[in-house]
Amino acid sequence: MRVVSVSGLGGKLQSLLGCSGLAEVSVGFEPAPVSYINPTTPWGEREREKERENETIIAASVPSCLGCSGHYAASRVVSSQATAHSRLIPYQPNSAPSPSLGSCGSGGFHRNEDMKAIDVLPSLKEKVAFLSGGRDRRGGPVLTFPARSNHDRIRPEDLRRLIAYLATIPSEEVARHGFTVIVDMRGSKWDSIKPLLKILQESFPSCIHVALIIKPDNFWQKQRTNFGSSKFEFETVMVSLEGLTKIVDPSQLTADFEGSLDYNHDDWIEVRLSFETFASDATRALARLEELQDTLSQRDLPRDLEGARRLMEDHAGLKKRATKASVEELDTQGRRLLQRLNLQTAGGGGGGDSGYGNRAVGASGDSNDHHHGFHADAHNLVAKVTGLLDKLHGTRQNLQQLWHMRKLKLDQCFQLRLFEQDAEKMFDWIMHNKGLFLTSYTEIGGNHQHAVELQTQHNHFAMNCMNVYVNINRIMSVGNRLLESGHYASQQIQQISGQLEQEWKAFAAALDERSTLLEMSASFHQKADQYMSKVEPWGKACGEGELPSELQDLEDTIHHHQGLYEHITTAYSEVSQDGKSLLDKLQRPLTPGSADTLMSSANYSKAVHHVLDIIHEVLHHQRQLENIWQHRKVRLHQRLQLCVFQQDVQQVLDWIENHGEAFLSKHTGVGKSLHRARALQKRHEDFEEVAQNTYTNADKLLEAAEQLAQTGECDPEEIYQAAHQLEDRIQDFVRRVEQRKVLLDMSVAFHTHVKELWTWLEELQKELLDDVYAEAVEAVQELIKRFGQQQQTTLQATVNVIKEGEDLIQQLRDSAISSNKTPHNSSMAHIESVLQQLDEAQGQMEELFQERKIKLELFLQLRIFERDAIDIISDLESWNEELSQQMSDFDTEDLSLAEQRLQHHADKALTMNNLTFDVIHQGQELLQYVTEVQASGVELLCDRDVDMATRVQDLLEFLHEKQQELDLAAEQHRRHLEQCVQLRHLQAEVKQVLGWIRNGESMLNAGLITASSLQEAEQLQKEHEQFQHAIEKTHQSALQVQQKAEALLQANHYDMDMIRDCAEKVADHWQQLMLKMEDRLKLVNASVAFYKTSEQVCSVLESLEQEYKREEDWCGGADKLGPNSDSDHVTPMISKHLEQKEAFLKACTLARRNADVFLKYLHRNGVNMPGMLSHVKAPETQVKNILNELLQRENRVLHFWTMRKRRLDQCQQYVVFERSAKQALEWIHDTGEFYLSTHMSTGSSIHHTQELLKEHEDFQITAKQTKERVKLLIQLADGFCDKGHSHALEIKKWVSSVDKRYRDFSLRMDKYRTCLESALGISSDSNKASKELQLDIIPASAPGSEVKLRDAAHELNEEKRKSARRKEFIMAELIQTEKTYVRDLRECMDTYLWEMTSGVEEIPPGIVNKEHIIFGNMQDLYEFHHNIFLKELEKYEQLPEDVGHCFVTWADKFQMYVNYCKNKPDSTQLILEHAGPYFDEIQQRHRLANSISSYLIKPVQRITKYQLLLKELLTCCEEGKGEIKDGLEVMLSVPKRANDAMHLSMLDGFDGNIDSQGELTLQDSFQVWDPKTLIRKGRDRHLFLFEMSLVFSKEVKDSMGRSKYLFKSKLFTSELGVTEHVEGDPCKFALWVGRTPTSDNKIVLKCSSLENKQDWIKHIREVIQERTVHLRGALKEPIHIPKATTAKHKGRRRDGEDLDSQGDASSQPDTISIASRTSQNTLDSDKLSGGCELTVVIHDFVASNAGSSGELTVRRGQTVEVLERLHDKPDWCLVRTTDRSPAQEGIVPCSMLCIAHSRSSMEMEGLFNHKDVPVEQERHGGGSPNILTAAHS
Repeated sequence: MRVVSVSGLGGKLQSLLGCSGLAEVSVGFEPAPVSYINPTTPWGEREREKERENETIIAASVPSCLGCSGHYAASRVVSSQATAHSRLIPYQPNSAPSPSLGSCGSGGFHRNEDMKAIDVLPSLKEKVAFLSGGRDRRGGPVLTFPARSNHDRIRPEDLRRLIAYLATIPSEEVARHGFTVIVDMRGSKWDSIKPLLKILQESFPSCIHVALIIKPDNFWQKQRTNFGSSKFEFETVMVSLEGLTKIVDPSQLTADFEGSLDYNHDDWIEVRLSFETFASDATRALARLEELQDTLSQRDLPRDLEGARRLMEDHAGLKKRATKASVEELDTQGRRLLQRLNLQTAGGGGGGDSGYGNRAVGASGDSNDHHHGFHADAHNLVAKVTGLLDKLHGTRQNLQQLWHMRKLKLDQCFQLRLFEQDAEKMFDWIMHNKGLFLTSYTEIGGNHQHAVELQTQHNHFAMNCMNVYVNINRIMSVGNRLLESGHYASQQIQQISGQLEQEWKAFAAALDERSTLLEMSASFHQKADQYMSKVEPWGKACGEGELPSELQDLEDTIHHHQGLYEHITTAYSEVSQDGKSLLDKLQRPLTPGSADTLMSSANYSKAVHHVLDIIHEVLHHQRQLENIWQHRKVRLHQRLQLCVFQQDVQQVLDWIENHGEAFLSKHTGVGKSLHRARALQKRHEDFEEVAQNTYTNADKLLEAAEQLAQTGECDPEEIYQAAHQLEDRIQDFVRRVEQRKVLLDMSVAFHTHVKELWTWLEELQKELLDDVYAEAVEAVQELIKRFGQQQQTTLQATVNVIKEGEDLIQQLRDSAISSNKTPHNSSMAHIESVLQQLDEAQGQMEELFQERKIKLELFLQLRIFERDAIDIISDLESWNEELSQQMSDFDTEDLSLAEQRLQHHADKALTMNNLTFDVIHQGQELLQYVTEVQASGVELLCDRDVDMATRVQDLLEFLHEKQQELDLAAEQHRRHLEQCVQLRHLQAEVKQVLGWIRNGESMLNAGLITASSLQEAEQLQKEHEQFQHAIEKTHQSALQVQQKAEALLQANHYDMDMIRDCAEKVADHWQQLMLKMEDRLKLVNASVAFYKTSEQVCSVLESLEQEYKREEDWCGGADKLGPNSDSDHVTPMISKHLEQKEAFLKACTLARRNADVFLKYLHRNGVNMPGMLSHVKAPETQVKNILNELLQRENRVLHFWTMRKRRLDQCQQYVVFERSAKQALEWIHDTGEFYLSTHMSTGSSIHHTQELLKEHEDFQITAKQTKERVKLLIQLADGFCDKGHSHALEIKKWVSSVDKRYRDFSLRMDKYRTCLESALGISSDSNKASKELQLDIIPASAPGSEVKLRDAAHELNEEKRKSARRKEFIMAELIQTEKTYVRDLRECMDTYLWEMTSGVEEIPPGIVNKEHIIFGNMQDLYEFHHNIFLKELEKYEQLPEDVGHCFVTWADKFQMYVNYCKNKPDSTQLILEHAGPYFDEIQQRHRLANSISSYLIKPVQRITKYQLLLKELLTCCEEGKGEIKDGLEVMLSVPKRANDAMHLSMLDGFDGNIDSQGELTLQDSFQVWDPKTLIRKGRDRHLFLFEMSLVFSKEVKDSMGRSKYLFKSKLFTSELGVTEHVEGDPCKFALWVGRTPTSDNKIVLKCSSLENKQDWIKHIREVIQERTVHLRGALKEPIHIPKATTAKHKGRRRDGEDLDSQGDASSQPDTISIASRTSQNTLDSDKLSGGCELTVVIHDFVASNAGSSGELTVRRGQTVEVLERLHDKPDWCLVRTTDRSPAQEGIVPCSMLCIAHSRSSMEMEGLFNHKDVPVEQERHGGGSPNILTAAHS
């Protein structure tokens, strides 16, 4: 495989390295041993450690290696046999080869690990080349090409294969050092060796450190070899055998080269063949083992028991297959190979880590007589063989582990299937026995014997079932054990166990319940049989025997008779109680927990009837016995009637009370079910039968009473009273019993009807809940008719049942009222609940009826809609086919025919649309109705499982599709007819507009005359304005063409390419015209501004020169201020004089700047407009002449200004001096003389004299101050006179007068003090006393020339003095360092440059004729500083605050430093790479203190020194004084311009003239988010901001690793808008093209810092403003380039661009505009991105009442944002302020606003003409510089 230069990687990385996902390796890591073990197979711990160590070298990616010379890239190449071999691929960048690491051939191959010795065996046997195992002194392998004369007979392909194979033999660690190739040319010729070296260079897959060529014997061959070998990329050295030992140790050389290394080539080949055979067999064995591993790794398990058994058998067979693998044979083969290798490596010593042990064959040829040499490559083979063996054993061990794991899982699967099978059997058994159990589970026995037999059978069945439970319990225990053992199917086992346990518990519960029921049945039948067997004896006992006649006997008989009755009743009660219990058991209601049991569905109706029959039979016998018993009792009692009548009556009443009333009180309910109601009814009937006996007894008692009354045996009144009481009581009881009977009858009827009604409702509900389905409309109508009948019947039945329930409740209440008892609330509540349920059911049914009615109606409407839809769809399809046939013939030149077709087409479309609209409207109404119904919870289905809304929606959508398809075809047909005519009109208009644009260009080119004076410039300006007005009509026409083209494109014209070509042609021509007009406008404005400014400045300078020449004396104005005034009249004149200097200096600076602008636009027009260059030279010469004249005038004015300033200073000094002298004389005259005149005597007493002396001392202190002032005056006067002061004579006169007066005063003061001291007898020191007031000897000159009087009113501030001294120091340092700088430049050129150009000494070839690169333009720098700038700086030595003007004046000269800085990197690199010690020798020869690098860096350091000194000077000067700040900006801009120029020189691929883009303002790198790219992510882009455009580029590396910028796109600044704030990141801002920013046209940029962002926004806004200033008065509307609407419009792609270039279509803006925007195109935040409009206030507006009306006060010129226009107030707008924080909102009249985007710059200027003219307009003719007025004044 070839090795390709890594600098060309990129998309070829995978193909170069051989596989995907490869890593790269830096040689900075310690290499790890190579592992040959497959990483996908488990291995031993040692192999894992090797693999981990091997992985540590994969640490760096490709780019990290590209910048380091001599690094190696490594890739992991996986062989075809799945063995992972790590190999290192050498790499050298495109630079000079490293002497230590050698060079790699640019056309070589990778290491081919798949090659075998058998593939190159013939070449190996011929011993063309061999690896002896030797190492050079670095440890690199030695590849030997032995001497032979037939090198040319070897085929190149065979030689390539051989060296590719030999390169793989050493380990990667050794190969990383690079091969040392020994080519033995003894006996060979260069022609035979040259192809060998060439193949090594092109095809050697590793790094060659050096190629050692043994010198040939022939001298000519030796010379050819020496000359030819130097052309190869790797290092070649011709050596002799003696020289060979200096590079390679003799112990590492074979005997052929007089070395001691033993090497046997045949043994070497034999070992390699044995190893590769073993490796191949081991790899195949590993593949087989891995195949078995894949088989064992399968996770599929059998679904049944038999499958599990078969899989276990197959699994056992896999173990046999695994044991049959030839691992032992391979182990034996490998160990035999290891033994041979170990014998060889142990046979001898030697160092190194490469080669095999071999046998050195002696002269006799017997290899057995010589020992084996040590060959370290055997260690590599030992590691590989050991690794393969370990991997074989590890793989087999892993296979065994997988086999046991698989076996365990299969065993668990087999256990699971057994468990499932046993559980299934138990489930089958339970289901089977459950069926047996259910066959007779309702039988309870017809008699006692039958019941006992059933009980016995059931107990036997239950016992058998419990025996089976043991098996079930065992199965669940097995499941638990499987769960505890961690079975893989634990969840399934747990589920089966739970289900089995649940089924068994349900079955066992049914068995227990059955046992209880049979036990109760046997007990009941036993007691019933016993009762029936005693009926006959009881009957006889009740009816036999004579009645006794005696009362006592009669009473005893009655007592016995009563005892018999009680015995019968007890027996009856037991039978009745057991029967009731059994009935309750059989009729128990279902509980929530028992609903799913086996007994829950038991039907015991037959058993219930059987029990009831027995109970009824017992009751019948009981009644018969009671009748017999009652008959005998009556007979007994009749016998006692005469004596116990009242007692009998009372007994009847007691019965009624105890039995009848008890029954009625106990049975007040009417039953909560039909069954219960009927049972109560039956019980009541039985009670009536029993009560009938009581009625009969009562009747008999009444008859007996009548008889007794008639017989007279008793008192009739007593008998009648008892009879009446008995009769009333019996009647009331009978009435209540009858009432109870009526209630029960009503209850039974009510419950019967309720049950029938519920049954009916359930059936009807099922029917109503069924889906409505019918195919035809008639079938749906029939369903609606049937539904109405069902609804009427159901509602009537429900009302009747509810009425019965209400009557029953009322009857219960009436019965309770009549019996004076509380109603039976339980029964009433039950009935009310039933009525409530019925009422709810009725409501539900009404809802169901309503829902059914809605469904039927909707279904009917659906069928009708489907029928109509099918009809209209058929019509639509027919017309669509008709239109399809007509589409092929639409383009015609006949307009009338097209109009006829269009009218016919419109009529047909209208008809079809009306029909379709009706059907769609019908469907939409149906869909709306269906949606509303479904929203209420009703489910509507049609056609079985299809939702009705979906069905309607599908039909509507299908109708819509058909209609849209038809509309599309119809519209396309109509549009084609219309577009045919529109295209013809558009082409004619385009032709006309292009002619007008060409005429405009001709007019513009015809006026290519550049002004040479102000008059010509103003004339050209007027002509250009006339030209702008002239092309207004052309602009309107072009705009109309674009609008028509856009309309046609938006309408998808059938020939869009033709329309787009027309529109783009107009837009391109218009764009070129506008750009030329803009450049021409800038040039005209700049010329007017320059000539006007220069003329005015020269005039002012001339006036100032004449004014400053005049000799004047300004000292005479002191008389006006008075002698005692603290100020003087000269100071204002000095201030005014300083202001004049600052004004005219700034005016000169402005004129120079205007000249720079003029020249800049002059050159730009020369570049952009052909034929303009011939008109450039004359104006350029004129401008330079004017600037020279201006400079001369400026220097003269500055000279005269300095002289005048000196005179003013001297006048000020004299005025101040004169005033101070007068003040001193006044003090001597007024204060001193007055004191001396009033103190003449020495005092009248000692005390008085002492007071006078003390007073004299106090006055002397005051006099000392005058002494100091006089002393200073004399000192300053001497200094002024010595310097030649203009008022020296007057100063001397004043000094003489003051000195004379003061000396006289001081002598008199001393004399008076002497008198006072003498009077007091004090001896005074005459010398000391005389010196206190006398003047000292004053030196002739005082330090400094300033007036430093000690007057408090005129004392200078100490801080100002310090500042002045600091300015003097800085200025002195500036001039001194400038002189030193000039001297250094001269010294560098006189030594280093002179040495290079004089030709005295030999120059290194790499720098010959390169002095222009090394020294750059240093000669120009020296001439400028020596001849101009140093002299200019010396002029400002006394004017440090104005030194900035010097830098501003000569700012254009500092462009030389930009060029110097651009050249400096090339100079440094050239010196470092090729100069060597040349310049150091020059330095030593001339004894220079600085090296060449120190001299060359001085210009760069000088710029920074200027910056530092100007900054310090700026801190010392008053703000606003001088031009220090402007000068500092000039110096700060120099390194920036140099940096910008270097970056701009790296821009590549710009589509146009870069010079025509204007001056480069800023450049920097950004993250850019372009909305036009497919993938919205930030891209790294480098931006260049020019005057005309903003250029986007991408930084890339070239083949040499150097950075450059590929052009991507550009935006015109005239179309540019900026949004300052983007939400989410303070460092982001947005750029956009168009009227308002949107998400589709807004490009987001992220700066590196907030300060950088603010700087860019500031300059972008300035560029936008500057362009709009130059375009004032231009056209208002932009001309748009129509955008592509189809896929045919594709963005341009450039070679080498990556995928993100899809957004490069933005390089051509969508609109070409001239001055369509002002600075309002810049937004403060992203809030306007939604389309809000910026507006400028044109009139002041004051809100009348802002609090209530919402009005907002705004001022003229303020920028606001229009939020919306008010509907209720059309003349008012809601606006928000943009210049206030927080923003305010309110309404203002629309008449007060002006939309910024809809007005031209000229109109906007007219609105704000009351404001000051901005600086940019001053520079470009926007108005006269008002600074000249100040200078002239």
